[in-house]
Amino acid sequence: MTRSLGVKAWATGTVVLAALTGCASSGSSADPSPPATTAASSPTTTSSSPSPTSASEVASTAAEDVVRRYFAVLDGLRHDPTKALAQLSSVATSTQLAAQKRLLTTERSQKLRQVGDTKVVDVTVQSVNLDNSDPSAGKVPTATVDVCWDVSDVDIVDKGGKSVVSPNRASAGATRYTVANYHWSDDPSAGWRIATGQDLKHTTCVS
Repeated sequence: MTRSLGVKAWATGTVVLAALTGCASSGSSADPSPPATTAASSPTTTSSSPSPTSASEVASTAAEDVVRRYFAVLDGLRHDPTKALAQLSSVATSTQLAAQKRLLTTERSQKLRQVGDTKVVDVTVQSVNLDNSDPSAGKVPTATVDVCWDVSDVDIVDKGGKSVVSPNRASAGATRYTVANYHWSDDPSAGWRIATGQDLKHTTCVS
């Protein structure tokens, strides 16, 4: 499902570029890391479609929504270091949750904060797999979601207001997220969380 809305989300500088692009380092979590998404449906490209009716359509819409909320939550946490990191659990799980908590904790210890907002240029759901055959082993419904982002209006500053962003920082890029629902049986719509993320080398979707 592709939408080209200029949605404001979250941002970072070179010092935390790995977080911006979704590269999550390994970490412990209550939920096991999800398997790679294998059962795929074609990316949805209709921007004004009727309300979703099938389980796959519902999952696709929910996965896109949580990705957008994920960026918004991280944006807010970087703008205001007094906000509780517990907010992350509403949009992330597993490896991604652990990695972002560590990163934000490090940023806050260094008195860094964000100025400006990241633009989420495009969100595309590439595939959906609704296999929920073995949740205890991480075999839960997943969706693969590609995100194009733009941080040209973003700065990261220290406690004195001085920028710590390298002039060589890339201003735009793309990330592929795995979104999982470990609570599919009880909450097929709102149980989705980002579990992992990986940089994409192409940036053709960013104008």
